[in-house]
Amino acid sequence: MTAITGRIRSVTAPVRAAFARVPRGVYSALGLAAAAIFPLLNVWGVVETAWLRVGVLSLLFVMLSLGLNIVMGETGLLNLGYIAFFAFGAYTTALLSSPKFELRWPFLAVVALSTVIAMIAGFVIGLPTLRLRGDYLAIVTLAFGEIVRLTIINLQDFTNGPNGITGIYPPRLASEGAIASLGDAAWAKWLTVDKPIEYYYLVLVCVVVVAILLSNLKNSRVGRAWNALREDELAAVSTGITAARAKMLSVVLSAGIAGFAGALYAYYSNVISPESFLFMQSVIVVCMVVLGGMGSIPGVILGAIVLQALPQMIREAAGAARSEFEVYRMLIFGVIIVVMVIFRPEGLLPDKLWRSESHEVDPRELEKTRQSLFDLEEGEKDLEV
Repeated sequence: MTAITGRIRSVTAPVRAAFARVPRGVYSALGLAAAAIFPLLNVWGVVETAWLRVGVLSLLFVMLSLGLNIVMGETGLLNLGYIAFFAFGAYTTALLSSPKFELRWPFLAVVALSTVIAMIAGFVIGLPTLRLRGDYLAIVTLAFGEIVRLTIINLQDFTNGPNGITGIYPPRLASEGAIASLGDAAWAKWLTVDKPIEYYYLVLVCVVVVAILLSNLKNSRVGRAWNALREDELAAVSTGITAARAKMLSVVLSAGIAGFAGALYAYYSNVISPESFLFMQSVIVVCMVVLGGMGSIPGVILGAIVLQALPQMIREAAGAARSEFEVYRMLIFGVIIVVMVIFRPEGLLPDKLWRSESHEVDPRELEKTRQSLFDLEEGEKDLEV
């Protein structure tokens, strides 16, 4: 397997070198332009509306992946209950913008409160758990996610239990009083987001803003402190970094982004239920971060889009060829991921530091090479490396 991987890398080396010479900013601009043009293909009749809905869900998972990348890719903490913060944002939005309590808060107020509540939840869960590491932290966060989901199911009077909350109002970009003061019904229509293409552009703008903010944060002192804790916590603490404060900040920010995404998801789906926040959703987001490249914002974005759109692509291909073949689409999906992990373990668009670590030569392999250069018959070494 190593020989095959080496041959493939040697063949594709010139192509990879050519692409590496192009600044990443160019790829980011092209990707943003493609994302902005994509809904217009539906308007022109090139793609179906179903693909536009896949685009909206892909952008929502991009935001989730960006949030998880803070704790997992930047700080090195494994969170298997991340979908719980997504649920906090979604249910806060549903309660404030549905017939459940006859409330219809403005969009900005709902999103802000959903984000704050998710951040508070992140702070509460972070206090007792950030002293844990590795598998223990993963188990505790997994339990936290399941506790939140079961609590939602059991709060029948507040969340409607397993039936969920339906009839969520579409987001209004201004309050009812501000819309009424305009005195024109056309303005009310323009300020209400109720079409798939409008949701798409709304979520796209939010994703771009979050990505820019996280990119600046990654290159700041805070981001470098997170990376130092990820590489060697003892060395980072000895240089003056407060580990508890830095970890808490990453968890709270990550939870806030998940709550923000949950608010957008509740508005888009128009109905939410506990089935939308299963443990498997957390696993899928983790796979998106790993596949794209931990610590790499462009990689995380690409990984989320690929993993969200790939099942739909397989479903479409299977439907065109043979309807029974659709049963095996998840098997194909898993095989593709396994092959990707084998041949590209650092991810699709890895962070420079992660890539250097994944291609680092194991000292044990160097020792084997050195020992093989000894003359076994005479017991003397012919060459030292």
